[in-house]
Amino acid sequence: MLRLFLSPCSGENPVIVESSATLAAPGNVPQAGPSQAERRAREERTFGSLLADDSPLVQREVRRELERRGRAAVPLLEAIARRGEPRARTAARGLLLARGRERVAARMLKLALAPTVDLERGLWLLSRFEEPELDVRPYVLALDAMAAQLLERIEARSPLEPRAPLLADYLGRELGYHGDSGDYHHPDNVYLHRAITRKRGLPLTLTALYLFVARRAGIRAAPVALPGHVILRVWEPDGRSTLLDPVQGGATLGERECLRYLARHGLPFAPRWFEPASDVAIWTRHVGNLRNSYGQRGLAREVALLARLGGVLAQRSEGAQP
Repeated sequence: MLRLFLSPCSGENPVIVESSATLAAPGNVPQAGPSQAERRAREERTFGSLLADDSPLVQREVRRELERRGRAAVPLLEAIARRGEPRARTAARGLLLARGRERVAARMLKLALAPTVDLERGLWLLSRFEEPELDVRPYVLALDAMAAQLLERIEARSPLEPRAPLLADYLGRELGYHGDSGDYHHPDNVYLHRAITRKRGLPLTLTALYLFVARRAGIRAAPVALPGHVILRVWEPDGRSTLLDPVQGGATLGERECLRYLARHGLPFAPRWFEPASDVAIWTRHVGNLRNSYGQRGLAREVALLARLGGVLAQRSEGAQP
């Protein structure tokens, strides 16, 4: 019996995807069926042809069938992505990317619901939301190496010498990490792995980078989430603290600069804005920035996945139960 799963339009021949059994008429000698390799090759050709079809109806139905198969469809899509014609390869890669992002979104939701949220882990998951197969280990090692270099500089100084200038001088001046003055809202400015290699990013992302290097080097530091801008507070061995702005290459900010910033945005002074921000609060901002960036590019599915995650994180930030 032949199984048909698609009949595009009246008057057109239905598309035959596969047969569940071999038809045999009385008196006919049964023939050996195709081998497993032959069946896989035939299926790859069939689905590759359908994925390259111009008809939106064909596209919709073949995607529906692939979604119905779930994980079993992944080897088929991977084969088409490697060997199919250009349009089929593009479609297969897009479907694999969508599946990968859904998988990473589920992991991010699990982290958002965990008793403790680790910002660094959350940002690596956001990077993998962009590239589901991304290996983050080289970027983790890059942060480790930066911290090791910074620690050497600290250990060469007096134990009471301020840490904030050393952190800012190394990351801002020597390595050249700075805010991106180009396409500010591009997703690359949100991802930590891209910030590490590009040496550019949003205030939020660069502050996180400074924070992770400082933590590794034994420096007490925390983000300060001003309205519309995030900076870093660094505590010195004597208990005093300094505010650094990673977007400005680690420039030191005093009280007057912060008050001028608030005044330019029509905001009165509020002590709570200068308190250390939690990992949950900072990750919530990251997720919101990425959601907005995807929204500007018309990526509705990604926006929906991030909106769900953002809702859970916002509840946690407000002290409510998810």
